[in-house]
Order: sequence, then structure tokens, then C-alpha cells
Amino acid sequence: MRVPSAFPVVVFLLCSLNVAACSSRQPSTAEGQPGASLTQQAITPAVARDGTEAAPEGGTASLPKEGCEVRTSPGPGGPVTDPQGPYYHRVAVARIANGERLSDAKVVLDHASVPDGVETAGGRVLIYYVNGADHGVFVAELDGDAATPLGPITLDGVPKPQGVVDPDATLLSDGRIRLAYMSGMGGPGGAGGWSMCLADSTDGVNFTVIGQALRFTSTVSTDPSLAELRGGGWLMAVSQGANTVLARAEDGLQFEVFATVDYGGVPEVTILADGRVALYVCSMKGIGVHASADQGKTWRQVTTISSPIAGSKLFCDPSVVTGTDLFVFKVGPGKE
Repeated sequence: MRVPSAFPVVVFLLCSLNVAACSSRQPSTAEGQPGASLTQQAITPAVARDGTEAAPEGGTASLPKEGCEVRTSPGPGGPVTDPQGPYYHRVAVARIANGERLSDAKVVLDHASVPDGVETAGGRVLIYYVNGADHGVFVAELDGDAATPLGPITLDGVPKPQGVVDPDATLLSDGRIRLAYMSGMGGPGGAGGWSMCLADSTDGVNFTVIGQALRFTSTVSTDPSLAELRGGGWLMAVSQGANTVLARAEDGLQFEVFATVDYGGVPEVTILADGRVALYVCSMKGIGVHASADQGKTWRQVTTISSPIAGSKLFCDPSVVTGTDLFVFKVGPGKE
């Protein structure tokens, strides 16, 4: 379907902006309770559910482009006026210890939302985010306590492409950066749907679209997160309000949903040093941390992280920067 402008999409995606607004349900009983450390095994089963369309079988070249078509934004940009939207968000970076304890938190970007960090093959740390002051997905380079915007990303040569939000960056073994993102919007009954798309880049700024990795037609679905599993295969987590959908792909391209967990939304998946999977999700009590020893089939809650930024009621969009001790996240207005 045609999206009238780039950032009604962001306004529409309440899950990306404030997980508490995504659902009227209360957090599950596991949320917010003290749990096992990351050294203990997973015990809580994930529950399989329906409501998706996986990409069809085939090789890399056959990935469908439906929902991932690149469109030029119709306007010059400007601030996003939604009072709950990304103009009023900030991106912060902290040190993380043992996957669960934050320290030395600093705000590094204003008017920025939905961040995700990645370390490049050359050791640079890049932060991808939605620019609330100028629309579009931008990238900044982190240098100490500051982040310097490098500009908007391009997809197939188009800067600030229309309807692209929720960036998630992963370093591939050959040095390329793979970007997963949500493209498009729809309504009940599959009117348009929500596509999780993939694109690759050699410089971290200019991306070539691969195609659609996963598509949802019946439930608002946002905020994809990718992790390459030890021993082969990939895991994708996608937000559906206060729930997180989990999908697998052997080739890292064509994903199929296998479970849904109700721990929270706006997920981040990452691989721990011992090969287990860690899942970070936003809940009304903070960012919940869960661990799985069987590639996402069962989970144990570890802890809930509280915001390290004083004065901000918003604390969401977790991102573990693989290969570093950095943790990137979003906060609302306030003072450090």
C-alpha cells in the first residue's frame, strides 16, 4: 500500500516509541522479579503461535522484494511533531557488565530514537537511529562520550527512504554490515502488512536491499533484531506490542516463526560468550533480561534493568554492541 509520508509510520508504530502504549495488558508475573544469573539454564518454554508469512523457499537471489520496495520520501523532512514521538527521545550509551549491569551512562544523541549499535570490522562503533529532527534513518559514529552523525543511510541509492524505521545492525563475517528494518504499515486483515527487510553495506552508510526476510499480515509487527547462532542458523526477534515473536533461518535470509513469548516487546537478541542466547525486552518495569540454552526454545528470566538516566520515565530499545562492553538504549526527556 502507499504510505502517505515517512513519519506517520513512526507515529503509528507505538511499540517502537513506548512499549507501555502497545498493550493494556500488565507484565507477566516473571517480569520485574529477581531471577537466576546468566550462568543458569533456561526453563520457561516459548509458545508457538500463528499470524505470519515466511519468505518462500529458494536461494538468496529469490528473496521477495514485496514490502521492501525503496521509495523516495515526498517532503524535505523536518521535526516529527508527535508529542510521544522520536523528536522527544534521546539515545544513550552505557557500559554493561555480565550482560545485566549498567554503568557510566551518557546521552549521546538528542531528538533520536530506536537506536542500534554495531562495531565494524575496523573497530568503529556505529549507532543507527531514527532522526526525530529530520526524518529518516541516520547513522552516527561513537567516539568516547559523544556521537557524531554521519548522515542518513541510503537504500539502493535513496537517502532517507520512505517508511523505513527500526534499524538493527549486525556485523557479518566478511566485514559487511547487515541492516534489518521494518518497512511499511498495514491494518487488521493484512491490508499492507509489516515487512522485516534486510540490506547489506560495505561502508555502513550506503545499503543494497536484499529483500523481505519475514512478513506479518494480521498483527502490528515492528523492531526486528538479528543474531547469528553458534553452530549455524540465525535468530530473529520481532515486537508485537508487549509480546516478542521469535523466528529462525538457516541461511539468515528466509525466516520462519517458531514461538512467541510474553516477556515484553521491542526486543534485542544477542549471543553470550558461552553460546547461549540473551533476550532483552522492554517492560513497564524496565528492560527485562532472559537467557536461553537451546536457541530460543526455552527461557529463564535473569533480571530487570532499571534506567541509569535520572529524570527519564522512558527506558527502552536495548542494543548490545557485540564485541564491546557497550549498551545502547533510548530514553525520554530529562537530565542526566
